[in-house]
Amino acid sequence: MTRPQTLYKYCAFNVNSLRLLSKGEIYYAAPKSFNDPLDCNPTLFIDTERTCLEELFLNMLGAAEGPQKAQHLLEDCRYQSTQHGCFKTDADVERYYMESLALELKRLLACGLGMKGVFSLAREWNCPLMWSHYADQHRGICIEYDVADSAFSNINPVDYNRPRSIKVSDLISWKLNGCSKAKSDVYNTWLLTKAPQWGYEQEWRDVVDASGTKPAPARISGVYFGLRCDAAVQTVVVKSFSNPQTNVSFYQIVPHEVSFALMRSNVDTAYVLACGLQQSAVMLFRDVITARRS
Repeated sequence: MTRPQTLYKYCAFNVNSLRLLSKGEIYYAAPKSFNDPLDCNPTLFIDTERTCLEELFLNMLGAAEGPQKAQHLLEDCRYQSTQHGCFKTDADVERYYMESLALELKRLLACGLGMKGVFSLAREWNCPLMWSHYADQHRGICIEYDVADSAFSNINPVDYNRPRSIKVSDLISWKLNGCSKAKSDVYNTWLLTKAPQWGYEQEWRDVVDASGTKPAPARISGVYFGLRCDAAVQTVVVKSFSNPQTNVSFYQIVPHEVSFALMRSNVDTAYVLACGLQQSAVMLFRDVITARRS
C-alpha cells in the first residue's frame, strides 16, 4: 500500500498532546500497554513435526541463553510431558510436549518483538469513532503529520485480515534457513495485525526498537479541533503556532447538515490572534461597575 501524504493522531487535550505540539515529540508505546489485549499478542501455530520443532527450540534458545540452558529446558519439557505418558507413542502427550516448547519460543520472541515501541496514526481525520474513542469524546484534537517526506523509519499499515497465529514453519524458515520473507511474515503478524473489528481505525504504525519519547520525524501540518473542543483550547493551540514559518493549518470539525459525516472549516486564525488572552468581564469593566454603584 502506498504511503499517504498525511496521517493523523487523535488525542485528548492534555500535557501529553501539548508536548506533541510544543516540543516536537512523539511517544512510542509499548505493545503491552495497548487497549486490546490481543494486539501484538499472537499465538504460535504448530505445523511441523516434533523433531523440527525441537531443532528450532535448541537453535533459538541456544543463541539467546546458551546451548546448555537450551538443552536443559528441552529435557525439562520432556520430563513434564512424561507425567501424562510417552510423547513418542501417544499423540496427545506429544501435542502437550510440543505446545510446551512453543510456549517457550513465544516467550523468547516476546523478549525481542514484544519490546518494540509503536507510534500509531490514522489514515483519516473525519472518523467519528476515532474522535469518540481517542480524542476525549470529540473534546480533543487531531494532529495532522506530513509524512510524504518524513523520516519515519519503519511505517506501515495495519493488516485487519491476517491470521493472528505465527506458523512455526515460518520461524524455522527464518531462524534456520535465513528466509527474509518468513522473517517479514513473523514481524507483520506480531506488530502489524489486528482483529477485523478494528478496521475502522485505518491505522498506520511506525515501529522502533524501544518504547519512550522521541523527536518527531515528521512535520505537523495541521490541527483539527473536535466538535466539543473548548474555544480556550483553540486559542492556546493557535497562539502556540503563531509564527507564520510553522505553516500549520487549523480546522474546526463541523457536522454535515443532512448526514452523519464530519466536515471541516478553516479557523480564522487572525481573529483568534487578535482577541488574545481575555480578562474577565468583571475586571474589564470594573471602573464602570464601580461608578454605577456609587
